[in-house]
Amino acid sequence: MAKKVTMQYSYKKFPLHKASITFLFVLALYNTMNAQDFKLAGIKYANYQKSQIKNDSETQKILFQEFGAFINFPKRLKNNKSVLVNGFGYGFVEASFDNDLVQFRESDKKLQQFYYQLMLLHQLNEEWNIVLNLNPTLASDFEAKLSADDFIFQGVVVATRKLSSSFKLGGGLAYSARLGSPRLIPVVNLQYKKTRYEINALLPIKAKYTYSLLPSDKLDFGLKYNLNGANFNVYSIDNNIDKINYSRANFGVVAQYQLTNMLRLEAFGGLSAGRTYSIIDSDNTTYDFDSESAPFFNIGIALAPPKR
Repeated sequence: MAKKVTMQYSYKKFPLHKASITFLFVLALYNTMNAQDFKLAGIKYANYQKSQIKNDSETQKILFQEFGAFINFPKRLKNNKSVLVNGFGYGFVEASFDNDLVQFRESDKKLQQFYYQLMLLHQLNEEWNIVLNLNPTLASDFEAKLSADDFIFQGVVVATRKLSSSFKLGGGLAYSARLGSPRLIPVVNLQYKKTRYEINALLPIKAKYTYSLLPSDKLDFGLKYNLNGANFNVYSIDNNIDKINYSRANFGVVAQYQLTNMLRLEAFGGLSAGRTYSIIDSDNTTYDFDSESAPFFNIGIALAPPKR
């Protein structure tokens, strides 16, 4: 088998109107630098329906359910050209494995991740901006004592240039586990917005096209693609399996509805393809297999201001 390396401030001194002005400044600067939606907090649930393992004579299948929650704290820096965002997030994955390679105490494996996000958005000048996002993560089943193998580091740096009032283009590097094991991924940032049409893409990781249907821009409807994957350190019965990696590409329809001035309901569903898995044993030997494409859906609610 081939071997792979895996992966205080006082409330009285900060009145409400000042907090509101600071928050609006953060949103304005963030929108200038990156057209991707800025969210203060949110929760989401995803269901990846049963998918049969390829090239297998038995009817062995894999099922995933995921839950996530996050919160972000943006802060304007004194230079009035930068925004610093501190964020925290939690993810829970329940994976039902029916495969001879994966032997645990139960057929359902519960995986968790806790992460901290540090994001810096800096406006270099009227044309150029840069975004740096650092994302240290604990990803494990937490059934054994924590070790360095439970920790993974992810991040991205992207520089973007404004070419016109409606078009921005940039590029950079991401270090991410979206393809399973953490690896470097060159990325292209593309943003286009005109009247009711909007395109936001960080290729090859994700892309979204939306169209505003209602006069108040409360409802967005469109198409979306994203790579989704993770790298978890795990414990098995015979102590031979150390890591589980998985990756998939999701294609489908996306809808966003602004419930209130700050609450946004989001739904995304379609086909999950390219579902690949890697089981890594204690000798660092990797066993790869994949499964058939299958439907999925993702729903969530976020604390996010309406687009302007």
